[in-house]
Amino acid sequence: MPLPHLVPALERVVSEVCADLGFRMFLRAVKRYELPVDGTSLVEFTALGERFGCPEPLVEEGLHQV
Repeated sequence: MPLPHLVPALERVVSEVCADLGFRMFLRAVKRYELPVDGTSLVEFTALGERFGCPEPLVEEGLHQV
């Protein structure tokens, strides 16, 4: 199911509202649509999560790791 407005909406949240909220919304979308996440992306998501105070298990839970 293509969501053409999702990326621009997330970019607006990050730039105009709150980067932390945008990151959390991004994670929810990745988890909800079961997008594949490789090891490199997982490391990057975890590092971003740490900067926003999200514990590693919260970031990793529900991700479709490949």
